[in-house]
Amino acid sequence: MAKYANAGELRTPVRFVRIDRIRDADGYPTETEVDVLKVCCKWVNAHGSEVFTAMQQQLREPATITVRYSPLINQKLIVYKGSDSDPYEVISIDDVEDRHRWMEIKVQMRTEAK
Repeated sequence: MAKYANAGELRTPVRFVRIDRIRDADGYPTETEVDVLKVCCKWVNAHGSEVFTAMQQQLREPATITVRYSPLINQKLIVYKGSDSDPYEVISIDDVEDRHRWMEIKVQMRTEAK
């Protein structure tokens, strides 16, 4: 059975962002965020047995995003949900049945190193 979303389910706006790491004029490393793609998606937080699996894998707030296929989306991007300021990192991407129609993306909350 193919994974897909009805048009009415694509109601959560997300931004896919690339982080460019460069050095400023003084030689200090800086990071700038560049928007790659803004789309609406189906966002499903982990629930049920997925929560326990996520705990075993030490994932932080895992979710599954379903979007229309785009060649611009890759695992190096980070994701912002709506107007939320907390970024999510991409864990895996599945081009559903390799048909270039839908992508199912697993994400988790991104945390800074301590």
